[in-house]
Amino acid sequence: MDKKSVVKIEDLYPVGKISIKEAVSFLNVQKNNYSMLIKKYPTPEYLDLKLPKGIIDVKVVAHAYERWHQRVGPPTTEDLLTNVFRVAILINPNRIRVLTRNLAILDNDIVFSFEFEDSILKITTFFGRTSLKPLLLNVDALRRYNSQYKEEVDLHVERCVMTKQIPPIAPSTVIKFEDSENKSHLFFYIKSKDSNRNQNRNFFYHLIKNSEEVESSDDIVGEYTVKKIDMLHPSHHKLSGIQLHVLGLLGNIRFLLKYISTVDPDRLDKLHDTHSRSAIRRFAGNKNWNYLKKI
Repeated sequence: MDKKSVVKIEDLYPVGKISIKEAVSFLNVQKNNYSMLIKKYPTPEYLDLKLPKGIIDVKVVAHAYERWHQRVGPPTTEDLLTNVFRVAILINPNRIRVLTRNLAILDNDIVFSFEFEDSILKITTFFGRTSLKPLLLNVDALRRYNSQYKEEVDLHVERCVMTKQIPPIAPSTVIKFEDSENKSHLFFYIKSKDSNRNQNRNFFYHLIKNSEEVESSDDIVGEYTVKKIDMLHPSHHKLSGIQLHVLGLLGNIRFLLKYISTVDPDRLDKLHDTHSRSAIRRFAGNKNWNYLKKI
């Protein structure tokens, strides 16, 4: 049998048709400390006040986006702001504490209001940061403010102050797609830095929409099952074919090769059975060739 002359991602991990619905990159996002990313936020103290169940997506409405640039900062894009809250709500909802009905606070600082409709959590407005406006800690005052037609409390922040604010943890890339079974997937890529080791730490978070209701756990958040992938340690994971396929499509070839050589050596043997040595070398590149040499 003639061996193939080109290695494709689907030759390694065939998964059928993948339909990309949205792919957004935010290359200018500031790097965040690794310690912030993995911080375990405590469960909210008031257990009866939680975000609604059944959230499948998040939307920041136009009015809220406008208020962000008047009261919160730093300046950002609408897509990035939406994905900031997607990350917080879908990956680590304990970063958000519900203060009262339709009113919540992110990272114990950013106060916002929300509505829940048709499984979409809509951020309707931002009141500001408690670090800049301590009055926002008074929920009763906020209720009165929100119910009045005329503004009696000045929540605006000077632009020179707002631009110096630290942004919440944000993804560098977001990809939404459906697999061959029409199941919804979200991929978040977050670039970070381990301040303790002065080392880059990059992560993918893979969220899979659950087809039926399941109990909450460390891997289940809302309507999604979450898989955290540390790109520095391929051998620490047991990944699915679709996760490896998408990582390969996104250009993470070195990660893929390390994974195959350490976790999935049987697939490496099959690759040598079906593809020529030169094809494998071209796929790996000179620097990565050692990972795919047949043992």
